[in-house]
Amino acid sequence: MIRGYSKNGISKLALGTHLGDFSEEDSKKYIDAISYALTNGITAIDGAINYRGMCSEKDEGIAIRILMEKGMLKREDFCIASKAGLLFGDARAGMNPKRYLTEILEPKGISLNDFHEYHGLYQTLKPAFFEVALEKTLVNLGLETLDIHYIHIPEITRSALSEEEFYDRMEELLEWYESKVREGKIRYYGIALEFMVEEADEDKWHFEIEQIQIRANKAANGKSHFKYVLFTYNLLCPYAATVPNQEVKGRKLTIIDTCKELGLSTVGSMPFAMGDGFQQYTAKELLDFALSGVDHVIVGSKNIAHIREVQEIVNNLKQS
Repeated sequence: MIRGYSKNGISKLALGTHLGDFSEEDSKKYIDAISYALTNGITAIDGAINYRGMCSEKDEGIAIRILMEKGMLKREDFCIASKAGLLFGDARAGMNPKRYLTEILEPKGISLNDFHEYHGLYQTLKPAFFEVALEKTLVNLGLETLDIHYIHIPEITRSALSEEEFYDRMEELLEWYESKVREGKIRYYGIALEFMVEEADEDKWHFEIEQIQIRANKAANGKSHFKYVLFTYNLLCPYAATVPNQEVKGRKLTIIDTCKELGLSTVGSMPFAMGDGFQQYTAKELLDFALSGVDHVIVGSKNIAHIREVQEIVNNLKQS
């Protein structure tokens, strides 16, 4: 296991690894793309244990190990983020999520009743599940310490509970996160939002980010390691900057302004809206919007030419 952690944290532009299938072809593309990114100015890789049935994390681990064995990379020079909360499988082991639940999770006291379902996504806040997920993520990546770990789409569980019940469940999980920080397995953690941003006016998804920070600080007996808020952000989904669905100290604010007020870093995902943005806007317009609105932007790609194109646009935007 590779020791250490990132010296500088997540870079302005990060590479996302959610696209693609379980194939060896896509894995080779990802290994090459990750290797290119980490040696050409992109120092942050964003993933999740459920992306491509763990294949993405395993591909990240292979790329990192090869680069470090060649002396082309030091642990302090790159930032790795992952997520947990959604039921996952292990494609390389031939285990779909249902089989993984039966053979791996249930013997550890985790059942389907611990999850809440929405459109085929099964989400939980149970710390025991996160323990299994984190340990597997570290093995997949070959790392001793993960730089950032997100609670993935907590709104699904929120929609099934009262707001106060949700905060209580979150507090238990945040206590677990702080214990992992003390153990040296995680540096920082955050929440990865989807529905609360994409359907910003829907009450069923709503919770206050300020309350999450309060509960995190309580779990930490002071200043917590809750640092990042990740969400969909693009010209087709600008709601994190336009809908004031949060409240901080009695003031109605947008999610982005809330994070600024609370000292949290914002991470925007899907700047191209899964390609739909190109029907109305240029790549430059889409990237300019994303980069100017949040602290960090994740661009998902397994194509080196596409990564180069994005970098060129970003460099031109910096100069203009």
